[in-house]
Amino acid sequence: MRYSSAIMQMKSDHRYEDAVRMLEQIVRGEVPDYALLSQLYGVQQANSLHSVIGRFLEEHARDFGTPRRNQHNASTEISDARSQIEESADFQQLQERLLFGELPEMRELLPFYGKYASEVRSILQLFIGHELKRKCGITSAAHLNRVGVVVGKMALDAPGEHLYSTVGFMHDALEDLLDIARDEHGYVYGMHSYQRFLDRYVSPELHSHLKLVTNFYDLLLAEVHDRLKNEGRYMNKENLMWALEDMYMHEPVEVHPYLEKLHYIIEDAALEGDVYSQAKWKCYSELYIREMAVYTHSRGDYRTFEIKAIDLSDNGHGRDALSMSSRVKNLIKHQIYANYGTRLQSTWHGLNNRVAELQEDALVHAEHIIIGDLLQQQSYLDFAVSTLLKLLSLKSIFFTDR
Repeated sequence: MRYSSAIMQMKSDHRYEDAVRMLEQIVRGEVPDYALLSQLYGVQQANSLHSVIGRFLEEHARDFGTPRRNQHNASTEISDARSQIEESADFQQLQERLLFGELPEMRELLPFYGKYASEVRSILQLFIGHELKRKCGITSAAHLNRVGVVVGKMALDAPGEHLYSTVGFMHDALEDLLDIARDEHGYVYGMHSYQRFLDRYVSPELHSHLKLVTNFYDLLLAEVHDRLKNEGRYMNKENLMWALEDMYMHEPVEVHPYLEKLHYIIEDAALEGDVYSQAKWKCYSELYIREMAVYTHSRGDYRTFEIKAIDLSDNGHGRDALSMSSRVKNLIKHQIYANYGTRLQSTWHGLNNRVAELQEDALVHAEHIIIGDLLQQQSYLDFAVSTLLKLLSLKSIFFTDR
């Protein structure tokens, strides 16, 4: 496990081991003993914390499940590869160009993407031209390139081949570009014309991999959201279902399977409040990752599914800069991947390593979200209740089913 600087700082606190023991007791459904609470917070505070934690566990501990165990020897191959590529002068030069919004020359892309370098350059031109950025403000192209080069470093391709490296680079191309890139007639492609986009920009042998790694459900829901907004309709479950049914009658047949599954999973869902976000999350957790896992399993080739793990890992290693809600969501995405990957019971060594790495990364970082709160010394009751609520939101990571 590669620890972040924030975790390393926590581990240097002389109270760290006590906070770890306190978390372990809570996860087991036990109220931490007075001696431990007194050591962490002082004798005067121990009684109040004992009462607060006791009330919480009385209400929720029966739903915890079995505490998940750490895999201390889990693979770190993705993280190791990410560190190794940064020692390459060629990668440093390419990444610097991208970070400043400059379109690289072909010679800079060839070592990493081989015969697909011109296609990578065309996609980069779209990303840079449309100034697509990450939440942290840097160009999205930097993430694409890092994922692609890490895939190459991890040797998912046969020697001299760059197919999977290119898929790694292009993994976000459809989701990020379909609603802004324009065809030869000046019209935005949109979800309904994704195949024309692929035909124009990407070699045929890459198509199936890119379609598999693309979350088409997000694209469909975004289209529904925009349509309802333009028609002055509120995004509730009833209007969402109506829009899906109407789209089915008018969209090309290649979109129908996605619409059918989206309609099916939304039909029985209890959606209230922010229906759009809830529907997106339901599709991610119950359709998108599961279908990718099942399809790659049926083909006996998990490399596209491995690329998703590399993408998730890259999104996750900078999670300390995200808001707490985004950090929690990122960790749960790791867990969803690990759950579906584990269920495959694969003998594919690479996949099992990716699953173990994401699983341990999710658990360790979830633990340290809680430990960080337990180390707070002011407003300790507020932090205690806040972190217990976080424990509930991270329950799928901390516990396995009974």
